[in-house]
Amino acid sequence: MLRSACLGLSFLSALVMASPAAAQADDSGAWALSGGFDLIELRAGKGDDVFLWDGTFSLGNATDQLMLVTQGGGALGNQIDEVQARLFYGRTIGNATLLVGVRKDFTLHPRDLHAIIGVQGNVGTRLSWESYAFLSDNGRLTGEGQIVYQLPITDSLYLEPRVGVGWSAQGVAVDAVEWGFTEGEGTLRLRYRLTPKLNIYTAVVHERLLAGTRRLARAQGDTLQSTMAVIGFGFSL
Repeated sequence: MLRSACLGLSFLSALVMASPAAAQADDSGAWALSGGFDLIELRAGKGDDVFLWDGTFSLGNATDQLMLVTQGGGALGNQIDEVQARLFYGRTIGNATLLVGVRKDFTLHPRDLHAIIGVQGNVGTRLSWESYAFLSDNGRLTGEGQIVYQLPITDSLYLEPRVGVGWSAQGVAVDAVEWGFTEGEGTLRLRYRLTPKLNIYTAVVHERLLAGTRRLARAQGDTLQSTMAVIGFGFSL
């Protein structure tokens, strides 16, 4: 199973790196390449400065898509703490896209492989949302969700509040995680669109542990929450 997932990731990566000229078409039935990096950013707070990225690439049409998502980051100046890739097949129905796929963690837990089901959607042109459930190869069930809103200020400047939450169906002592909601994040980004495909932004992000995971961290003397200043940029193909 692991070998098949890695082969699938390699195949989709090759498609993503291929010239988009071969996929250009005007009608919605033809396949085309799209995507980019929504977040490439540096976060600075009381602890170490942190570098993060989040990119999505899609090859498909208005109904069917193959998607490759890459996420990761770590403390600036040190080794990358987390690298993750997700490979999806997506089927769009109305304003929602249903997703099935696999997730491979290269670090922090390099042996972990997950099956994924998820859904992405939008309400109008400003509000988007996504939700995922992950089942690991050792039977652990976790998930995450996010809501993003875009509020225009001028033609090129807009506010982008985001709220995200993570959860776990089981307690995992080695990861200091209890069942239930485990962590939340709220971010307010101010983006400036330099070109239709390139933007820069600054932001404030607040992260906090939740529920039983927060109580466990408090008992162990760990950090419960943090607030960081952010600078970054994003681009699309």
